[in-house]
Amino acid sequence: MILINDGSQDETETILRRYLGNTKLPLKYTKQTHHNYFKAIRHGLKYASGEIIFVLDADKILFNQNVFYRAVSTILGEKCDGMFVGIRAMYQRLKDGKFHLVRPYYRNEVSLIKTALGLGTNIYTNYAFWRREIFETSVYENYLINGMPAWYNAENNLGLRVVNGNFVGLKYRVSKKVNLGDNPLKQNNSKTLFELSTNLRTLHHIVSRINVPAYSTQATLYNLISRLHIASLYPSIFKQGQTSLKKITPLVVKNIKDSELDNVYLKTIVDFSNNFDPQKTAKIVIPKGTKIYWGTEFDEFSNKLSKNMLDQFYYDLMKIISQGTTIYKIKKDDQKKLEQILEFFTIRDYVKIISN
Repeated sequence: MILINDGSQDETETILRRYLGNTKLPLKYTKQTHHNYFKAIRHGLKYASGEIIFVLDADKILFNQNVFYRAVSTILGEKCDGMFVGIRAMYQRLKDGKFHLVRPYYRNEVSLIKTALGLGTNIYTNYAFWRREIFETSVYENYLINGMPAWYNAENNLGLRVVNGNFVGLKYRVSKKVNLGDNPLKQNNSKTLFELSTNLRTLHHIVSRINVPAYSTQATLYNLISRLHIASLYPSIFKQGQTSLKKITPLVVKNIKDSELDNVYLKTIVDFSNNFDPQKTAKIVIPKGTKIYWGTEFDEFSNKLSKNMLDQFYYDLMKIISQGTTIYKIKKDDQKKLEQILEFFTIRDYVKIISN
């Protein structure tokens, strides 16, 4: 068991030390200055030694004492990458909620299309038991680095081999019932812009290799059906190819009216979609020492953007991206850096990088 204290200001450490003094629980405790959720997990992974990895958040508890046994038995008995656990909301005095927050998982293109029609929102969950080798590779890259759903592999545009546990593994307390039909993009909170950026990244990866006809109409119908909790009945229509971002990206952000969300980063991505030019070329030079941001470091980027404290490189690059530039020329030594930067701006699969 590995406990990461990510800069808490309460009595966590005092209580923990007292507890460990009276138990032989095998636990590795480590702390860091406040970063974010994803950095805390990446930090904790350095100490992991088991074959199976599971992340338990501070606001959730195991449903019962049999969760680990059932999870490990399932994973070891199946040829899979991981296993989803059910989540149950608990109301008032921890009475059982009336719904589970995990739908049956299917590893096929339909799951990808429904994720795309949901504007890139994760239609499953990130709570799962993972084989260590998968967690350290695909889950690490796609979820802990770029913020996309843990079950999604952007490299091959397919879901991982995850099985349904078919039992409740977690429960958490809520003060009031959550309306699953609420549009998360309309919530005014500090997480909204980060979630929007990761949704766009997921969406753009999926539709770069799948053509979704009449996207706007299908998205409207699908989200209507989803609110009725019968999304599995939606007959997705798609074909091989690529979907134009001009039909998608502006739709995702059109309902964002709050001034806090009206920033250069979002405008850059929307302008790229509207001005997409398959012939437009730019030569890129990344100054030495330039900070390369990951998707899960968006808050840091956004904070510096709001204070006009970013490296000048990013302001110049955003102008280039806004023009719909799709061909980027760069020195070979900096190609990987540029790939990550364009991944951060959610357009990696819609551009071509030429190195020399």
